[in-house]
Amino acid sequence: MINRTFQRARSLRLWSVLALAVVVSNGIAGDHNSNAAFAQAGAPGAGAKVIVSNLEAACTSEAIQTVAAKLEAGIKIKNIADGPKLADGAKFTPAKGDRPAYCQVTGSFVTEPKTGKTANFLATFPESWNSKYLQLGCGGHCGTFAVSDAASGPITITNQGFAGQIIVKGYASIATDEGHESMTGGDWAIKGPGQIDQVIVDDFLHRAHRVLSHAGKALAVAFYTQATGQPQKIVRSYFSGCSGGGRDALVAASFMPEEFDGIISGSPYADMVGVAFQSAGGAFANVRSEAADVPLELVAKVDTFVKAKCDEADGVKDGLIQNPAACNFIPSRDLPLCDGKAPADACFTKTQIETISTVVSAVTDEHGKVVQPGYSISELQYSMRKPTEKDIAKLPAAMRPMAGSGQGAMTSLADAVMRVFTHKNDPNYDLTAEIKFAEGGSGKITNFHIVAPQADVAKARAEMSLGIGAHPEKIATLIKQNRKLIVWANLSDQLLTPYMSINYYKALAKMYGGYSKLQNNVRLFLLPGTAHCSMSGCGPTTFDVLSAMEEWVENGKSPDTLVATQYATKHYSNPLMPSVLDYSKTVRTMPLCKFPEMAHFRGQGDMMDAANWSCPADDTSMLKVGESGRQAGVLE
Repeated sequence: MINRTFQRARSLRLWSVLALAVVVSNGIAGDHNSNAAFAQAGAPGAGAKVIVSNLEAACTSEAIQTVAAKLEAGIKIKNIADGPKLADGAKFTPAKGDRPAYCQVTGSFVTEPKTGKTANFLATFPESWNSKYLQLGCGGHCGTFAVSDAASGPITITNQGFAGQIIVKGYASIATDEGHESMTGGDWAIKGPGQIDQVIVDDFLHRAHRVLSHAGKALAVAFYTQATGQPQKIVRSYFSGCSGGGRDALVAASFMPEEFDGIISGSPYADMVGVAFQSAGGAFANVRSEAADVPLELVAKVDTFVKAKCDEADGVKDGLIQNPAACNFIPSRDLPLCDGKAPADACFTKTQIETISTVVSAVTDEHGKVVQPGYSISELQYSMRKPTEKDIAKLPAAMRPMAGSGQGAMTSLADAVMRVFTHKNDPNYDLTAEIKFAEGGSGKITNFHIVAPQADVAKARAEMSLGIGAHPEKIATLIKQNRKLIVWANLSDQLLTPYMSINYYKALAKMYGGYSKLQNNVRLFLLPGTAHCSMSGCGPTTFDVLSAMEEWVENGKSPDTLVATQYATKHYSNPLMPSVLDYSKTVRTMPLCKFPEMAHFRGQGDMMDAANWSCPADDTSMLKVGESGRQAGVLE
């Protein structure tokens, strides 16, 4: 049964918090008016505002189609199935509070002229345009606008300021579904047994965003030229995305940096192949035997042992582990082993400890080479968290055994990458049959860990190359053109390990002359105690990276620190649902330092106030790697 799971998992939707965010789209963002301070902070302009005197008249499907028909992008204005429901593909929304009026447009554009292949788009045009363009990344395997609608709450996942910030700033923003209308793993690419539609896969991997970078700009310019009666032009262009959108951003940085002045990549799904083996292996570890499962109440206790050993390693006991890679926590050594005397709810069996070890240890090939770094040891309960029984009941029966773990939430993506995209829907391919487990050996990773076959990894990376954004050697063009890239990652990410971003940045520094030189164009910021795309956690989650990028590109003020805020939260009974932020109550503020610097408490004053922390110049605290980091495969 288990070994055939991935072959039968074709109808599973993405279970990650990114998908669940849609359910609470308004709640995540909160009331924009309570965040007015953000609108005043860091709002540089690269040109005069363009004011549309009668946006409502310009915001009709007929008027916009007339504009689009003059372009060479094959744009058609229409309502789309998996997006905001706009009458005939256009909707005018009047001004409210400090959010100006805006026009939203949906439709399609041609991505591949030979076949006539199209992808859908969603554009947002504010009444007061700052003459700048912002392309937004997607989430998961896309097929939706759940996190790329500039007018909705989940936009804070893509752009970490506040809901409506993009409109308030005046950006013409546009997003794509990457050529398909389903967030399901990879069913949308299947033509039959052993057959896939490579054209639609290419749209997903890279082409839809590449074509949109031209079509979107052309549409924005044409719209504002028509609406104002005056010739218009774009003065600055940016890209921003998180998770799958972070992957999109790295693809843009690697393969089309000339299209954007600044690119923001958050919690990037940087290596789909590594994530596939990690997710499948982590899920398989939980069901490899009845004794392998770790009950939720035990998972919740892991962090207590971790914090006792690692919390003060950064110089202050504040509930945050700023550099989890520096920890020396090893599950087989530091978790209490059941000896028949301790209560069962206060200790772990050897098999349960092995299961936990697969989460925090790197995936290697059979020769010991790291394929994918493990998860961070901090707030491990997020990486191990189970769906509720009600959630599991919604899954196809064949998928329910593996859905018992946090990694089970990602198995649909793993199935898509390996069975569908790489092995072209080969009915005989079985990912679970490829996965092994090992312990000890001569390699650096000696914890109990997942082993993936080298040949299958190489085949997948070759097939997926244009959709894997983390190609250090491809950033040379971005640097030569003096473009800017900000990468940010969550140090307690339960879906995509932050060590992907850290290893990527370390590889960049090695390749391009060290950290000081690299920081002229590329900077990395890490958020302690925060989960995927900053949607929850025990640390500060909210920060304004878009304004920081504007200052860097337009005013030459490079971001040494970003101030992050932790707001009070309202929690759901379902642990998979993201918390709703209460923006009226600030719990904590803290500086996020450019890597490899780490925030240091001054030793006096309120440790919950960013004013009492600093990012010492030339500090290299984040380069320290302890046994936890080594076993997770963090580069030294």
